[in-house]
Amino acid sequence: MKATKLSLLLFLLTFLVTPTLAQTTGSISGEVKDEKQAVITSATVTVRNVKTNETRTTQTDSDGRYRLSGISVGDYEVSVEATGFAKYVQSGITLVLNQPATIDVTMKAGGVSEVVNIVENASILNTTNAEVGTRFDERRLAELPLATNRNVYNVALSAPGVSQLGPNQVGFAAGINYSANGGRVRSNNFMIDGQDNNDFGVAGAAIPLNNPDVIQEVRLVTNQMTAEFGRNSSSVFNAITKRGGNGFHGSGFWFHNDNALNACSNLDKNAGFCSASATDPGKTHAPFRIENQAGGTIGGPVLKNKLFFFGSVQRWWDRQLGAGVTIVGVPTEAGRQIIQAQAGSRPQVAALLSFLPAAQAQATLPVSGDDRP
Repeated sequence: MKATKLSLLLFLLTFLVTPTLAQTTGSISGEVKDEKQAVITSATVTVRNVKTNETRTTQTDSDGRYRLSGISVGDYEVSVEATGFAKYVQSGITLVLNQPATIDVTMKAGGVSEVVNIVENASILNTTNAEVGTRFDERRLAELPLATNRNVYNVALSAPGVSQLGPNQVGFAAGINYSANGGRVRSNNFMIDGQDNNDFGVAGAAIPLNNPDVIQEVRLVTNQMTAEFGRNSSSVFNAITKRGGNGFHGSGFWFHNDNALNACSNLDKNAGFCSASATDPGKTHAPFRIENQAGGTIGGPVLKNKLFFFGSVQRWWDRQLGAGVTIVGVPTEAGRQIIQAQAGSRPQVAALLSFLPAAQAQATLPVSGDDRP
C-alpha cells in the first residue's frame, strides 16, 4: 500500500514539473559531411549541457542529417564521432528559447585519438518559420530599466511594435497594460515556463514577476506565432526561469528608494509639500518615503549530474506618506444649497456635503499650459 502511494506521488510530481516542451525548449540539427562535402551516415552525434552534463545522442540518417528537439535552453557542446574520422567537438553554443539551432559539421580524416575542437555559437537568426519576436536574455533583463517596481513585464514596452496603449484604446489587465501592433490590451497571452499565466477575471498576467534575477530569458512573440501557442491573438509573453547546475551559483540585490531621490509631482506641489512658507519652512522636498527591495537567488546540485535546485527569496517593504488627492472645483455655499435641494437625500451626496467644506470662491477651469492635474 505504501509503495502504491509513493508511486502515485512520484507520478504526480513528474506530471506537475514536466514543462510544455515546444514552449520552453529549442532544437539542434544539421548535416555531417567530410572535407569533400560527401555526407557521412551513421555518425554518432552527442549534445551535452555543460552545466548539468545532461546528454542527448542520435545518429545521422542516410542523407547525413541529424536532429535533436525538446532540448532545454542553456549552454551546450556538440560532439560527432564516425569511423575513420577525427572526433569533432564544437563548444560555446548557447541555445535560446524556440531556437532551431543549425550546427553543420565538416569532419577530417584521422585516427581514433585525434580531436578537432571548434569554439563557435550557433546563429540565432530564425530561418525556419515566419515568427516575429524579441528575446530578452539575462543581461538585458538586468540592464534595461524596469521602473521602480522592477516589474519584468515592463521589458515588453521596449520591443518594436509594442506601446503602452494604442490609439483610442482603454482597458484594464493585471500585471501590465500594453498593445502589440494595435492588438487589444486583453488579447496578450502570458506564460511562465510554457505554462498558462493568464488572469481569468480581468485578463493580463496572473503571477507578478518583480524579481528579474529569477528569470533566465523572456521571449515576446508579436506576430505570426506558431501552432503551439493559442488562447490569445495579440502577443505571447513567455518567461523562462533559471535552473540549477553542477556548480553553485547565485546573486544578491538591494534596491533602495526614498523621498530624497524623488522630485515633487504636481499633486505634491498643490498639497504644499514643495513650497516652503513662513509657517512651515521645511516643506521643500517630496513627501516622506522609504522603499527597499532586498533578496537573492541560489542554485546548485543535489545529486551531481542528476538532480539540481534553484531558489529565490525577496522582501519588499515600502513606507510612504502620499500627497493625497487634490480636488479642484469644490461647490461654494450657494452651490451646496442647490445640491442639497436637488439630491441631498442620496447617501453619497449627503456624505459629500457633510465632510467637504465649502469653497471660498468660485473655481475657474484650467487654461492651456496650467500644470494642475
